[in-house]
Parts: sequence; structure tokens; C-alpha cells
Amino acid sequence: MCAGIVSKGIRSFPTVPSYPNRDLGDARAALDRGDGPAALKSLDRARRGYLGAHDSEGLEHVLDMTALVDPSDDRVRAGRENLAYAVKQNLRQESRRLARGRGEEWVDPYPDLQAPTEHTRFLITRRVRVMIGIGVLVAVALIVGGIIALALVDTSRTTVTLRLVNDTPHAVTVRGCNDSDCVSTWLHRGVGAGLETDTDVDAEDLVDVFRLEQPGPDLCLPVRVHDGYLRLGGAGGALAVRLSRATPCPGRTVLPTPTAQTAL
Repeated sequence: MCAGIVSKGIRSFPTVPSYPNRDLGDARAALDRGDGPAALKSLDRARRGYLGAHDSEGLEHVLDMTALVDPSDDRVRAGRENLAYAVKQNLRQESRRLARGRGEEWVDPYPDLQAPTEHTRFLITRRVRVMIGIGVLVAVALIVGGIIALALVDTSRTTVTLRLVNDTPHAVTVRGCNDSDCVSTWLHRGVGAGLETDTDVDAEDLVDVFRLEQPGPDLCLPVRVHDGYLRLGGAGGALAVRLSRATPCPGRTVLPTPTAQTAL
């Protein structure tokens, strides 16, 4: 099946890492041979690359090519809609960042994305239904297996205490982000002025991003957890970071300071 004609050529700008452009080329080749799943995988890799490079034009190009994926297969159609939604969310994020940088009022380019459930699809295939049925039948066995698994938990995972110190003059709500937009969070905690809060994080995490909700625009605090953990040198203790070091999102990375476990 002919995939159609792309209105924009695949770009190769020296200011953008080569890999998103290469992924875009892989997606073009997959479209030409009618391989929708492969095209979606390559387009998603390109999306993440352009997002990391803050390249809005590249994201728009991914969105254009996403529309060329053949939607005749239900699974591919669901993947195409999910990818298009993700790209539009990324474009919203970039437009917000640029507006803040210019000191302009942000205008949402996709205001209809306020309700994500209208744009995402979860395909329940026959295989999924069969697996659900099997899961119900073996529920008791899984419970027993879970009890046994407690004795087999991987103890190699190392955690370190991260101490968030609110040295600002006002109370702050701190959110630990699972994604670039901080829509999904693993931490949501209020910290009063002059106070601090501890949380355990994986010592192998390269960067953990926190978003600070405060009077005025939100700020971001990307913390270099693993580098800070290496500075502890196995001596124990915690890693402290001051919330006043947060900057406009996406924020500049901050190296935490090793400190005693009981006091700053």
C-alpha cells in the first residue's frame, strides 16, 4: 500500500543530534514498505530525540509523518493515535518553554488536549481477553507465589536518602516527575519555609527531576543522584539539595551535597 507523500523532507541540521534524523529516515523506509508498527517505533524514537534537543520543527515533522501511517489495522491505529497525542503534548511543552523564555503569554496550540482520554486508545484484543481469563483462574496461585517471592526479592537495589531543603521564604509543593511534563508523579509533598523533607531514591538514577509549585511559575530541579551518591564514597549519610537552586523548567541539573544522615 502506498504510504502517501510527505510534504516536508527529512532534515539534517547540525544543531540537532543525528540520531532523531536517522530514526526519521528509518520511519520513512518503513512507510515505503508498508510496515506500520516499525514506522511507529522509529517515529517514537525520533520524537524522544527531538524533544531532548528542544526541536519543535522536528516534532512537527514527526507529527506529519505519523499521519501517513496506514490505520487499517486496529493495533496500528491505536498506536498512531497515541503517538500523535504524545507529539502534540511535547509541542505544547516546547511552546510553553519558549513563551516563558520570551516573557510572552503562552497560547496553547492544542487546547483540545485537555482531556487525554478522548485521544488515547487501549486495544483489548482477543489475546488480551484470553490472558485476563487465565489471570482470573490462577489468581490464588499468584497470591501464593507472591508470598514465596518475598523471600526472593532482589536485594541488590541500592537506595540513598535525598534531603530536599526548603531554604526559600515561602512554602513549596514538591513533585517527583515520572515524565517530561510531570503529569505522572511518584512524590507529592508540601514543604514549609525553612523545613526539609527526606525521600529514598534509587542510587543508580542518573537524574531525578522535581517540579516546584510555588507563587508564580513552576520551577524544575533536576538532581544528579548517581553522581552525588558516588561522592558519598560508601560512607553512608544522605544527599542534600536546596530548593532555591530550582530554575525555570526544564531546569539546570544540580549536584546534591553529601551530608550526615541526622543533620544538615
